[in-house]
Amino acid sequence: MQFRWKLLLLTSLPVLGALSLVAATMQHQTLKLGRQERQLVEAAYLHSKETELRHYVQLADTVLARIGRSGQPEAEQQRQALAVLTGMKFGQDGYFFVYDRQGKVLLDARQMGQAGVDLCDPNTNEGEVPALAILAKAQEGGGFVRYFWQKPSTQQTAPKLAFVSSVPAWGWVLGTGLYLDDVEEALGKIEAAAQDNIRATRTRIYAIAALCMVLIGIAGFALNISDHRVSSAKLKRLARRVVHSQEDERVRVARELHDGVVQVLVSSKYMLETAQLALPGTPADGRRPAGPRHLLDQGLQRLNDALVEIRRVSHGLRPALLDDLGLAPALSLMVEQMRAHCGFALDFRTEGEPLTLPTAHSTALFRVAQEALANAGTHARPARVEVVLRFSPRRVRLLVRDDGRGFALRKVQSDGQGGIGLRNMRERIEGLDGRFVLASGRRGTVVRAVLPLAPARQPAWCPLPAVAGAAS
Repeated sequence: MQFRWKLLLLTSLPVLGALSLVAATMQHQTLKLGRQERQLVEAAYLHSKETELRHYVQLADTVLARIGRSGQPEAEQQRQALAVLTGMKFGQDGYFFVYDRQGKVLLDARQMGQAGVDLCDPNTNEGEVPALAILAKAQEGGGFVRYFWQKPSTQQTAPKLAFVSSVPAWGWVLGTGLYLDDVEEALGKIEAAAQDNIRATRTRIYAIAALCMVLIGIAGFALNISDHRVSSAKLKRLARRVVHSQEDERVRVARELHDGVVQVLVSSKYMLETAQLALPGTPADGRRPAGPRHLLDQGLQRLNDALVEIRRVSHGLRPALLDDLGLAPALSLMVEQMRAHCGFALDFRTEGEPLTLPTAHSTALFRVAQEALANAGTHARPARVEVVLRFSPRRVRLLVRDDGRGFALRKVQSDGQGGIGLRNMRERIEGLDGRFVLASGRRGTVVRAVLPLAPARQPAWCPLPAVAGAAS
């Protein structure tokens, strides 16, 4: 695994783990706080309901006590008491209920004037359990009873809280109740708000996590770009050093050939020519002389051929015109020399005002043209090849175009062992921050090389000086 991916994982996983733990802790704490809030609200609601019920029952006890002190017969007092309790309603669903010692309902629901009121009757299946619980609590001295009963306003079964007390003088069980569905609704809202808070917080955490991942990705991408730029710069500098080393080696070899081998061959040629002059002249009949004279003539001819070949190789390694007169004359001389022995039409022209190019630029373009012409002559079998050198104030362009058979560009580029010359051309141009374009098809091959002429992009290097007289 590459280092940048390892770095991305090492930075992303702890962030994701920390955010996950934060989300889990937040959810747990929020639920815990929600339960605590629910308990507090429920206790507060129940306390207020209990206090309210106590006040209602105390009010009813006060009324019954006043009726009991009226001096009327007990039956009349009870009738008046039931009539008063029937009219004592509070809220939308609040009413009183009264039982005797045998558990009989003393209040007639039809007389209460409140539609939907249904008292707990121990003689019915629905009211048996609540009524028995109410009577049992009254026997214990009174208190609160919780049960489910039908709410008059909605006709829906809801939880109800009742407060029960006894009227010892008459043997009654007096009570009233409040429905707790509003409490359940309030508690449900609290729980829903807690869940909404959890969802909103979780969404924020996810957004923070996504933002962190994006920032980490951007940082990794920036780091990758920075590393890529540094690596590219190092590779370019390395490629330039390799090219410089190659050019310096070419200059050294050319100088050694000119100053060493060529001088030895020239000296040998002079000595052989001197020996040739010392021999008898050519016969009068014009026939080639036999013996040593003939062998000497052949040796001199081969020596001349070797000198020509060595000079050609020396010029190919580092033409003196490239350093003395510039790129355009060097290309013109190379085209002129190739035109003499190639089997296709070869043209060269310049466009624009010729400029003095940096040594690295002229060397790179010359090598590209040299390689392109060699490839065209070896592989393309063209009828015509054109070399164009175009100057402009900010850049210089080289175009080598032939009408040969072309080649499969992708296949050559994917071949690890082939296309070395093409890669060398591209590396030379891109090493100088230039642009190299190669296109090939049925109509031929086109090689374009463009180099900028900005002073800041000129590398500070210079090959070894050309050998004086290397063009001779």
